[in-house]
Amino acid sequence: MAHIAFFILPVAGHLNPTLGVAEELVARGHRVTYALPEEIAERARRVGAGVVTYPMDKERFLEQMVPRQDADEYTDEGEFVRVLEWLLDMTEATLPLLEPHFAADRPDVIVNDPSSLWTGRLLADRWGIPVIRSTPTYAANEHWSLHPPVDSAEPPDDPALHELLARIGRLLEEQGAKSDLAAFTEVIHGGPALLYMPRYFQYAGDTFDDSHHFVGPCSPRAAFHGTWRPPAGDRPLVMVSLGTLYNERPEFFRTCVEAFRDEPWHIVLVLGGGLTAAELGPVPDNVEVHDFVPHGDVLPHAALVVNHGGMSTAMDAFSHGVPVVAVPVMPEPRATARRIAELGLGAQLLTSEVTAETLRATARRVIADEGVKDRLAEMRTRIRAAGGAAAAATAIEGLLP
Repeated sequence: MAHIAFFILPVAGHLNPTLGVAEELVARGHRVTYALPEEIAERARRVGAGVVTYPMDKERFLEQMVPRQDADEYTDEGEFVRVLEWLLDMTEATLPLLEPHFAADRPDVIVNDPSSLWTGRLLADRWGIPVIRSTPTYAANEHWSLHPPVDSAEPPDDPALHELLARIGRLLEEQGAKSDLAAFTEVIHGGPALLYMPRYFQYAGDTFDDSHHFVGPCSPRAAFHGTWRPPAGDRPLVMVSLGTLYNERPEFFRTCVEAFRDEPWHIVLVLGGGLTAAELGPVPDNVEVHDFVPHGDVLPHAALVVNHGGMSTAMDAFSHGVPVVAVPVMPEPRATARRIAELGLGAQLLTSEVTAETLRATARRVIADEGVKDRLAEMRTRIRAAGGAAAAATAIEGLLP
């Protein structure tokens, strides 16, 4: 029996894709431990993992770590500085808390989210523990990236950034890191990786080597949001969800209600904790409103998903042969929305294009398109072939001493 430790950015879009992997590792007899804040830790416990908790200022996290740049690439230098500052502060805060626990109970493999704090990576390097990245979005290389090339512009002459980089350098030196800041950045984003999509969906997918394990979605068997039953009748079901980070958009949900109120469909609006049902006002009889729903209960009955371009929800939908109309915000969801449209698995609408009329027309077109259904059937085959949680667990076991 091995001990596998997960250091994951503590938000649903990063944590949820790993839970099926942890569940599979536990089923194979391994012991799994997550480092997480208490408010999200119960999800890990539900799949049989242990949790070592640390405190986190959620408001500061949302302010600094949730990107707000509605563009195709990350180019906002101020946002970059805020992200680095949060990562550094959280690393400095969690190292004294997490190091004693893992020193007394060393993992055999660390699964590290490169978007998360650096504690797991620093401990792995210090103790010589193999690491595999958990990447809930796209891989990047010289052929494709959401970030512009490093040498495409002069580095900003920003005193705050220079001081921040100097602090990170001092932290690496204090922690005995074997590399300087530039090399450490490459280490964080290098080595073997788990990607929760089939290689086919990755931009320039054939340019990534076999250390990139495109395992597809890894949804756990355990449910976190109760149960859901379909309504009586045979009306097509449309699920609308904006995930858990970009969902404080009552005007969007109201537009969906207006778009679909007179359609012969049943609508499930999933607010994701960002709003209350009362904030939407009255809804027609063909609309039901939930804070959360179990995807495993809803998607087998769905004819369409409308979402913000979130990778996890899109992959869950494709696993059930359900098309997606993506209305993205921020670079990663915009990349996913473009990919959905390119591969003919649904459609994209930019926020600026959304009206009740455009949303209704797009939904009608996608639901009726037999070509979309054929391409979704092919996508389901690719997802099954990717191997899911079993393939991810095998990749992790391949790193065991």
